[in-house]
Amino acid sequence: MPPWQPLPRLIPRHWPIGGVIAIAAYAAWAVLFPGPGALGLTATLLVVAAWTIAPLATLPTARRLTSPSARWAWNLLGIGLSLWALAEALKASSWIAGHPLPVPSLADLLRMAGYFSAAAALGSYPARPRERFGRLREVLDLTILSLAVLALSWMVFIRPVLELRVASPIQILWVACAPAFDLVLAALLVRLILLRTSRQEVIVFRLLGLGVLFLAVSDLVGGYRALQGEFRPGTLIDAGWMTAGLLFAVASRSLGKSEASSADVSGAGGGRRASRIEPLLAVAFTYAVVGYAALDWRFSGTLDWIGIGVGATLTLLLFARQGAIAGQIEMRQFAAIVNASTDLTFICREDGSIRLANPTLRRAIGVGEAEALDIDLRDLLSGEAPADQVLSRALAEGWSGEAAFSRRDGSSFPVSLSLTPVQDERRPRPMLVGTANDLSSIKAREAELRGALFQVAAARGELEALNRELEHKVEARTQELARMVTDLARLNDELKELDRLKSEFVTLVSHELRAPLTNIRSGVELVLAGSPEEDPAARDTLHLVMAETERLGSFVETILDLSALEAGRFPIELGPLEVDAVARMVCTRFPEFAGGLLHDDIPAGLPAVLADERALTSVFFHLLDNARKYAPEGEIRLEACPEGTWVHVSVSDNGPGIPPEERERVFEIFHRLDSSDSREVYGHGLGLHLVRQLLLAMGGRIVAEEAPGGGARLTFWLPQAA
Repeated sequence: MPPWQPLPRLIPRHWPIGGVIAIAAYAAWAVLFPGPGALGLTATLLVVAAWTIAPLATLPTARRLTSPSARWAWNLLGIGLSLWALAEALKASSWIAGHPLPVPSLADLLRMAGYFSAAAALGSYPARPRERFGRLREVLDLTILSLAVLALSWMVFIRPVLELRVASPIQILWVACAPAFDLVLAALLVRLILLRTSRQEVIVFRLLGLGVLFLAVSDLVGGYRALQGEFRPGTLIDAGWMTAGLLFAVASRSLGKSEASSADVSGAGGGRRASRIEPLLAVAFTYAVVGYAALDWRFSGTLDWIGIGVGATLTLLLFARQGAIAGQIEMRQFAAIVNASTDLTFICREDGSIRLANPTLRRAIGVGEAEALDIDLRDLLSGEAPADQVLSRALAEGWSGEAAFSRRDGSSFPVSLSLTPVQDERRPRPMLVGTANDLSSIKAREAELRGALFQVAAARGELEALNRELEHKVEARTQELARMVTDLARLNDELKELDRLKSEFVTLVSHELRAPLTNIRSGVELVLAGSPEEDPAARDTLHLVMAETERLGSFVETILDLSALEAGRFPIELGPLEVDAVARMVCTRFPEFAGGLLHDDIPAGLPAVLADERALTSVFFHLLDNARKYAPEGEIRLEACPEGTWVHVSVSDNGPGIPPEERERVFEIFHRLDSSDSREVYGHGLGLHLVRQLLLAMGGRIVAEEAPGGGARLTFWLPQAA
């Protein structure tokens, strides 16, 4: 682990805010209370602190980067910042000791070495994907930018200051080096900002560029005052140096928090515009140097031979750059076509040694990029045609045909090969360009197709035999189905007739039973009313006969209602009905409810329902009768409430309840939970079935569920009347 790794832990977590506050406080102090002494000492210490924090934030950031080239560039920048911090420390110590450093001094040399390291860092930063054909253009771009900025610095402010003779030429040149190289760094940062598509990196480079601008302005003003002998610590110039160091540190910290990702695109439109502007930087700076030299000669009447020489050099470099760009574009296009091709493509010399092979060929024969250069075409060919004969014919007039290529593991595969001679002016004999198509899948498909054709022929014969057999079976089955259809039609007619006879029989029996039952009930009532002194045992027997007669009459009425429903003769006349009125009328038919066993919870103002009065009366009767049967001594609760466009009515008891698996079957006709001979509650399984049919006829529905306190709860819904 490098020695600087634990150093950032010594820096407070919110050091950028503290740095901004310290610089702002110093600037206010320098403006309001200028003067030597404590202010100068404070300025010196703050400048050293700012430039010490910068490398402490930069070098650990480099270790967290995953790209080797980016890590190398950031390490170079950290080294440059370290050299600047050391130079500032030397200057501060000399000022505190009262012995100003001469020009040039060790601090100036360290500062210059820091500039070279920072320029190398910005120039080597991976601004675009590396490719074989783009290295020359990148070197030319960096050379043109750096040389143009230095030439402009010379012509704009170095040469005029030299002509003024405000100091010795050595002092002027050393003082001017700092702002000149600041401008070089600024130009390199502009290029990086235009080339980047990552939002995070653009922010980092903008912060670095802002720091370089503060540094350039401070160096320029500070150098000018130093040449006049007026420079002293404790001015706003020191605030500029502090701000520059803090911006370098913040930029490094920003990149360390989230390493840039190529997928993080700041905007497709902005990225395309920046990529179009970047190639114009070298042209613009070259024109600026040449144009400024021409204007300077036009207005001053003297030639700046250094500017003219640099302009001519830049022009030549620009022509070389344009040639490199043209070659780069052409070579990139050809390389992209060849590398993206699915054909096996290669170039070999006249002796058969392969010079270039595309990735498809290397993958097919199982070799790497470096190993492909050690392959000979004679070793690659393994077909029936002799390799030497194929090579000689190809060099003379070209050759094409089927062959076989050998893999590195010893296997081979068929190819369709074409060899074309290409003349190279540097060689007496042409080179060969080869393209091949892998025929392995085609050969395999041909073999599969031949096998499939044989299988199809055999299967066709079997299919014809099966077809004939199937036709006989279909004919026999058709005749059998015709007979079955005839029998089913006859049985259906018989079932309809039986159902009609059953309905007529049930209706007839019910009608025939109704009259005797009425007579029996009337006779019993007369006996009970006319013989009050009758023996109590006899009266109990008559009451029992009366109850059984009523039960049998209810059974007959239920059968008649079901028969009418099934035959479509039950009159359903829907109209608005008050649920409370119908329920109370039905409750009067159960004298046992007078003892408080029935709890009525029907609210006042309940909406009327759309129902048939006779049908709704039958529904209430059967539900209350069912609850009375299974909970004769328990509490029965009748509840109702509106629910949307429906009215929700429920009848609950505290009897044994209905098992979950039986809650749907209880509505089936003749179904009972207990059908044994020893059952305590007698019934016929008709009441709940009739209730469901009546509710369905009125547009309602019913479900069986468990009551909250135990027992059964039967709930039905009817639509509200409009």
